[in-house]
Amino acid sequence: MAISSELEQLLAGWIPRQPWFPKLAADFGTDPDITPMSVARAFTYPAEELGGFVGLVTVISVGDGPTLRRLNIPLSLRGSEDLHLRHALIGQVDDLARGPVYVYDGPADPVFVNLMADAIVKRKVFAGGQLSTESLRHEDDRDATAGSRLGARQTPAGQVPPGPIPAGDAPYPGATEIVDPADLSAPFDTVAEVVPPKPSKEALATPAPSITVRPIEVTDSGANKSTVVIHDEYEPLELSFFRVLENGMPASLTIPVLLTEAGSRSVPEVIGWSSGRWYDMFEVTEMEAPMALLSHVDVEAEPAWREAVDIVCAVDSGSIGGYNAQAAEMGRRIGELHADLAAEFGIVEGTGEPTKQLVEKWTQRVDWALGRAPLALDSLVPELRRHRAKLLALETIGSLQKIHGELTLDHVVSSPTDGYTVVKFSDSANSDPRPPALDLVALLRSVDYAAGFARLQRTGELDSDDGGLVVNGFGSSPESLRAIYDSPEFLWASQVQNSLLSGYSRARGESIGLGDSVLRAALIDRLLVEVVTELRNRPTWLSVPLATLTLVLKGKPARASDEPTEAELTVPGPDDGEANSEDARSEETTGDSESAAGKGEPESTSDRASDEKSSAGKPSADRPAGEESSTSGAADGKAAEADGMAGEAELDDEPDDDVVSTRVPATFAARGAAPRDADSNGRRASMPGREKDPADDPNRGREAKDS
Repeated sequence: MAISSELEQLLAGWIPRQPWFPKLAADFGTDPDITPMSVARAFTYPAEELGGFVGLVTVISVGDGPTLRRLNIPLSLRGSEDLHLRHALIGQVDDLARGPVYVYDGPADPVFVNLMADAIVKRKVFAGGQLSTESLRHEDDRDATAGSRLGARQTPAGQVPPGPIPAGDAPYPGATEIVDPADLSAPFDTVAEVVPPKPSKEALATPAPSITVRPIEVTDSGANKSTVVIHDEYEPLELSFFRVLENGMPASLTIPVLLTEAGSRSVPEVIGWSSGRWYDMFEVTEMEAPMALLSHVDVEAEPAWREAVDIVCAVDSGSIGGYNAQAAEMGRRIGELHADLAAEFGIVEGTGEPTKQLVEKWTQRVDWALGRAPLALDSLVPELRRHRAKLLALETIGSLQKIHGELTLDHVVSSPTDGYTVVKFSDSANSDPRPPALDLVALLRSVDYAAGFARLQRTGELDSDDGGLVVNGFGSSPESLRAIYDSPEFLWASQVQNSLLSGYSRARGESIGLGDSVLRAALIDRLLVEVVTELRNRPTWLSVPLATLTLVLKGKPARASDEPTEAELTVPGPDDGEANSEDARSEETTGDSESAAGKGEPESTSDRASDEKSSAGKPSADRPAGEESSTSGAADGKAAEADGMAGEAELDDEPDDDVVSTRVPATFAARGAAPRDADSNGRRASMPGREKDPADDPNRGREAKDS
């Protein structure tokens, strides 16, 4: 079927205003030309209270040439207006067959969402071939059911099965009920065969679809995707609609599906997905792409970013270690994720060209940052030059593998029943193998930003107009730097980061710390990007990355009343992740820095961090914080998260085509894991405190506005 020119005009004005629209990809204007590539009628629901209902799945192209984007626009057409959906109303059009109809955004319509979820679970076959569904549960359920029925039919002659078979469990639909063999004098094998009755005319008629319209909640509408939670009494579900389509299977779908099939506990269970197929006139070929993903969700889960912010905002000198156990469990789960990804996709050695390319980008980053923040970094120039020289001597970046690529606290959710799981895989995960340290760096920086938000809020610096850091950095105010290191928030971050790295190290069976040259290099690289990004967009946040960068490069300064010790001046290591629980309590000791250095402590700079095009809207742990307002930085992070810093994935873009991926032994927790391995406490981790994610994590700029 086709859509009318009237509806095309409505969509042309509505699409650019949506949060998931890829505005950064190109300037399409406020009323771009659109071209319908495919329109499939997915559902027809003759409900009188809706005035009739039709669900369409459309593929719309916007732009031209390099700016061309193909969008997934599910639509629901109702014969009568629903005031509860006024926010999702696209407009009203006249349909030749139905008359006046109201057009709504499908992912916001409970009827459309429930019909799509039901179609995926049951692996519905759509007419026309434009839509298809796959279910990971469907095959298992069908095989189990078939096996049980086959077993009943194969009961040996003369033996009585356990009991009567209910009519509903008859071998095939419409079969007559089997009489209880216990009531018969003849052996079981002499019982008359089950013969299906002759179908009536009524049975041949196509029944109207019947579904239970469960309440829904749109939890996220941005980053090229719309996510809806279906509140089911027995199993809440999450249905994500991919708004921007690319030919083929994106990493945001393939990784969760493969890990679910392998039994990994690191990601929420995937139930199934739907795909669309269309003939693309621009590519002169048939194209196919996933349009929706259905997975299990715990409605009580919350982003780890919000959990961390809630705790650190209430921290004081007596509760600095209040989040250590959760951080250790989170690190353990991230370690399992990396092991699972390595088992599925293999690992490669980074020696040779991959090392050369990454080192080149890291060294260029130093020059880039010094050119864009010369005043703020002036006191660190000698240390940065020494760091640059050490990079050139780096011989290998170690083993490379597929990683998350954007792993911040906002990409980890904490559930009372499932513990920590990793969500929001992006298409950047489809890139070539990269050092796992990049994920760790992004996560550790996220912890530091949570602590930084709490400190800036407590001290009132979020509203400060002081530009001293912008002009002089910390070169002229070591006492200000020392005050940051002595703050309870900074000490909290130190312990949390060390606990996280300890949990990760246990899961991987190796010691990971800042002493690792790759982790340290990635950390400094990310910190440099954060410094430049904050300088451009949020000067009041500059102290968060700059304090850690100073600590990593120069060590902790002495108090004004003390003589600086050799360790304090020379031992590198961000205080944030530096000390173990004991060292952090005595924040002033050399052990702080040493512990950090040895444990690969906190912050890091993920390779994705950026080039000069820092996206002003997205301070994310993976993308250095940038634009959000200083007063409500956290809450606005979600909208910004889609506009990552340009070039943030550039560090890992250039793989060696000749490198062969080697699979490693499967290490999924589900494969041979004992019940006590469910979490560090011998059960599914139960995590405290929940609230909606306040701010995108660390750099994500979502800095907890709700807090």
